[in-house]
Amino acid sequence: MVDARDQSPLPGATLAVLGVEFGGHADGEGHCKIRGLPPGSYDVLCSYVGYRSQILRGVEAGGEKRTVALEPSAVELPGVVVSAVRRSQTFAEAPISISVVQTRHVAAHNALSLEAPLRYVSGVSQVGSAVNIRGSSGFSRGTGSRVLMLVDGFPLLSADLGDIKWDAIPVDQVERIEIVKGAGSALYGTGALGGVINVLTRDPLEDPGTRFRLLGGFYSQPAHRQWRWTEDPMYVTGIDLSHSRVMGSTGLVLSGGHKRSAGYHENDDFRRYHLYAKAVRRSSAASYWRLMANWALDDHGVFIQWRNRNQPLHVSDGDGPANTASWKAHLNTEYYRLLRRDLGYRLKLAYYRTGFANNSAAGSLRSDGHKISGESQFDFTGWRGWKLTLGGVGALDLVRAPGDFLGERAVQTMAGYAQGAYPLNQVAEMTVGLRYDWNRRGASRAQDGGLCPPLGALPARKTSEFSPQVGLSFRPLSTTAFRASGGRGFRAPSVSEVFAQAQVSGLQVCANPGLGPERSWSYEVGVRQEVGGRTAVDMALFWNTYRGLIEGRPDIRGGGGIPVARFRNLSRARVMGLEVEALAALPLGLRGRAAYTLVDGVEELAATEILPPYCHDGYQPGSEAPLPYRSRHVFNAGLEAGRGLFSGGVNFQYLSRFERVSGLFSECGRDQVPIYLVDAYLSWPLGGLRFNFRIDNLLQYHYATTEREIRPLRRFSLSVDGDI
Repeated sequence: MVDARDQSPLPGATLAVLGVEFGGHADGEGHCKIRGLPPGSYDVLCSYVGYRSQILRGVEAGGEKRTVALEPSAVELPGVVVSAVRRSQTFAEAPISISVVQTRHVAAHNALSLEAPLRYVSGVSQVGSAVNIRGSSGFSRGTGSRVLMLVDGFPLLSADLGDIKWDAIPVDQVERIEIVKGAGSALYGTGALGGVINVLTRDPLEDPGTRFRLLGGFYSQPAHRQWRWTEDPMYVTGIDLSHSRVMGSTGLVLSGGHKRSAGYHENDDFRRYHLYAKAVRRSSAASYWRLMANWALDDHGVFIQWRNRNQPLHVSDGDGPANTASWKAHLNTEYYRLLRRDLGYRLKLAYYRTGFANNSAAGSLRSDGHKISGESQFDFTGWRGWKLTLGGVGALDLVRAPGDFLGERAVQTMAGYAQGAYPLNQVAEMTVGLRYDWNRRGASRAQDGGLCPPLGALPARKTSEFSPQVGLSFRPLSTTAFRASGGRGFRAPSVSEVFAQAQVSGLQVCANPGLGPERSWSYEVGVRQEVGGRTAVDMALFWNTYRGLIEGRPDIRGGGGIPVARFRNLSRARVMGLEVEALAALPLGLRGRAAYTLVDGVEELAATEILPPYCHDGYQPGSEAPLPYRSRHVFNAGLEAGRGLFSGGVNFQYLSRFERVSGLFSECGRDQVPIYLVDAYLSWPLGGLRFNFRIDNLLQYHYATTEREIRPLRRFSLSVDGDI
């Protein structure tokens, strides 16, 4: 039975059996019964909004009823996380920094994709569509993400560009998002160089129901009249519809949606469609089978670069008709079985297809990427106190594109991993892990170079990587948790970084078939402290070293009269810094949040570095220079309040000016400025519906994060959601 400290029952309290895939909710009298567990002793986490979570140790399946009384806490902290060690554990036990975004925070953003909700996560920022965790990434120009995106534990990076397709993630079905900060290659392999974002989707509900969400909004005209590119409304609209039900032992979720926008600048228009289905079948009390299918289409204009600084919302002459269509299809399945208390296994299969086709005004580029993967994982508990996770992964990436762009490519990956958690005593736990990855880039025939030098026939290239990791969590008090970790990360270059030969964003990009993987060592120490149930502070110091970091750099080779660039491996780089986040329950029912991240990132310029005659700011080959597209200081603050049926909040974000950009354009960083953003929202229920009014970029602040492109103007939006 779950009670508050005053012994009143807590209906709806959540119970999670740690280390396995089971849980439940308390009924109206505070009782919860989890059926079907194999005989044995389990640890169960009890949590409820407004109360501090508590663990019941040694609960016997089928044993006597246990009662737990939760203590009130005005600070909301996550209960269970699964991404840090690939199995469920408490938030305090995680040996590495992790942040959690709940579904209500996603809904409050009136978001068309997950980019907006992630922007306010401590230690996370964005440059263009690239997500950056603690300075691990700069601006990748739409290719090669250093952050691994997962949906329900399945990788979601494209086979050709190696990037995150944000519209492929069903926003209306997000249960929560877990962000692991620091190298995660010991468990997840390539792509997890800077961290992991795991999007966990909703399971079917016991009670049948159909929900909808309507969204409408518009952008303000720019502050300078000469910037205006249209007098028509710059609108945003969207609709999502979903249905959930359980039929016998099978649950089903169906969802579909359509979004449309005129955009805030020329060629920012889009039409997006998505269909989603998820089925969960519990064939026995100790097993389940999941199947998920998702399809998305995005037909949008292409903004290559602005016309000039006096018309930054117009495209260059001739780019007006530029358009592209991209599509994504994701199909995955997972089977999990708990054989006995100390042994469980899961099997996974996935297929992820992405593709795009540009019209002639956008360069006539096209590509199809196919990622096929399978994985098996075994979880064992009890060998001399160890909790062991063992697994194997196989993946095949196939790319089909014209010979003057990417050509036809095949990449094979095989990996095995092992991770163990050992309790040193009642309050400390050590985690160790190791993963081996073998990667083979297939042989290829000669490729037309276009404006770049042509590529001859290329032999197959093989690489292998060992990625160790060690972590320690120490919890001397229920309100105090220390952590420390160190691990290795790596990322194999994407097909596009190696082979792309195309004009992109006003640049001529040429291939570099000799491009190798990038590697890192990542270290951190941190502490999390609750004070009086009304304040929680989390602080971490981190240090990351990189070798072979991949960046797009100027190149004197090539031709065509426009800037030429290639992706190249940097010799060495280093990022160190500090991250602090504070949550507080304030008087008058207010809730406050403040977070600050300091990022000090530098690279060693190689003796052979090609510096353009402009934009090198006095840096010389062989010297140190700031890593480009990193803000040294990032500060977020938010204030939320609820009064009666109404709730609302305001958020502020500051990012310092980039100290350095790529040097690919003659204006260098002239248009880079410090960023000041204010957002506000107000939410209220009415007759079974919930309305959410939001203003993004309230101050109509004009800024750019990449050369020759203004970021979004002020946007007003209103969403309505409810049951049908």
